[in-house]
Amino acid sequence: MTAYKPYRHQLRRSLFASTIFPVFLVLIIGLVSFYAIYIWIEHRTIHQHVDESQSSLHHTEKQIQTFITQHNNSFQELDLTNHHDVTATKRELLKLIHQQPATLYYELSGPNQFITNNYEHLNTKNMYLFSTHQLKFKNSTYMLKIYMANTPRLIEIKKDSRQFALIVDQYDNILYANDDRFTIGEKYRPQQFGFMNESVKLNHADHRLIIYKDIHENIEDGITLLIVMAVVLVLLVIFGFISADNMAKRQTKDIETIIQKIYYAKNRHLGTYTPLKNNSELEEINNYIYDLFESNEQLIHSIEHTERRLRDIQLKEIERQFQPHFLFNTMQTIQYLITLSPKLAQTVVQQLSQMLRYSLRTNSHTVELNEELNYIEQYVAIQNIRFDDMIKLHIESSEEARHQTIGKMMLQPLIENAIKHGRDTESLDITIRLTLARQNLHVLVCDNGIGMSSSRLQYVRQSLNNDVFDTKHLGLNHLHNKAMIQYGSHARLHIFSKRNQGTLICYKIPLSRGNVDV
Repeated sequence: MTAYKPYRHQLRRSLFASTIFPVFLVLIIGLVSFYAIYIWIEHRTIHQHVDESQSSLHHTEKQIQTFITQHNNSFQELDLTNHHDVTATKRELLKLIHQQPATLYYELSGPNQFITNNYEHLNTKNMYLFSTHQLKFKNSTYMLKIYMANTPRLIEIKKDSRQFALIVDQYDNILYANDDRFTIGEKYRPQQFGFMNESVKLNHADHRLIIYKDIHENIEDGITLLIVMAVVLVLLVIFGFISADNMAKRQTKDIETIIQKIYYAKNRHLGTYTPLKNNSELEEINNYIYDLFESNEQLIHSIEHTERRLRDIQLKEIERQFQPHFLFNTMQTIQYLITLSPKLAQTVVQQLSQMLRYSLRTNSHTVELNEELNYIEQYVAIQNIRFDDMIKLHIESSEEARHQTIGKMMLQPLIENAIKHGRDTESLDITIRLTLARQNLHVLVCDNGIGMSSSRLQYVRQSLNNDVFDTKHLGLNHLHNKAMIQYGSHARLHIFSKRNQGTLICYKIPLSRGNVDV
């Protein structure tokens, strides 16, 4: 029988796949989409901030340049050795610084003079040298350096978007950074992973403004989110598997019940009708199974009854065919004995009546082996009256074997065959040997008669398989067919014979119909 996977397992797998897989797919697509949108927004924001910061710095630079151009003549009239002119210069420069949208510091240096608004003495090395200008005063030329510490826009970008600013020269030396992870004066080495950045040219000196963002924190948040999602997914898988299994059990319970009933019906153990728990179209199949089982049982019982009747009829017919020729010969013998020896005729009549009573007994088709042997002894006794005691019968059997049950008239045809075909000498010795082995009764009937030629032996062996009602060969043919009907193919009949040496018949009778030993 082919092994099938239970339908419940297939349904459970389908339910599980149809519920969990879409959820898993939605989670993965959602996560990927979220990070894709996040990266796109961050790139767009960085690009916007770069443009805004560049524009702001350019605007500041332009205002400074315009202021200096406009006040260039005024500076030339000032003498920085004069205290009042120094104060006026400071006032103008502070005015310039305070007008710009940035935190700026200036340094004005010249002969024996240094002016600055860096009153806190901050280290200008940590500031970006925004621009340098030469200013001509009345007594000398001075160098004006303007440093940028920060701008409100860069501070806002850093605070709101956690994006940081760098300014590097053409050799990637860091000139400005509002992130402590970078040191001014060192080389800028962009990170390959975990950073997003965009740069733009600031001035003719090839300085570049770089806006970058460290997304490691976001990646860590994403990993945390992914772990949470994985845990949720595992719990969802477990819950989904249990739910799918329970649902599959509920949906396939009636199907499994029907399959079980089919199995019981095949083994003829279905029992009485029981409806399914759920009222569905499967009840039609359930009803059909019971109807089919009942009709099949009726058919089987009818066939079995018919076979038993046919077997009984065949057995009776075969038993009946054993009698006519023997009765005819015996009656002729009695006819002669009535004249020659009435007393002996009376004995023969008594023996014949006992034999007929035995053969005509209808209450059972089986007898003890001991009864069959008594029947054979009476049969041989009658034959010896006909043939002047020329037949010698020898029976070798254990007491256990004599009490075994066999089919009635299963041995007599063997003796009849030995007398009929072996009797051609002054004396005929017939030996019956009975043994038990492996739940089988082994019968050996040996005679010292005339035997058979090889061609005759072959013909007799072939005749064993002739039709049961073939009246031309009654003896061994009918015995063999009777054994096939009563014991099936487990019975065995073998014939061995040689001309002028005798005949040996080996006959195996199963003591149990279930025995399959050969």
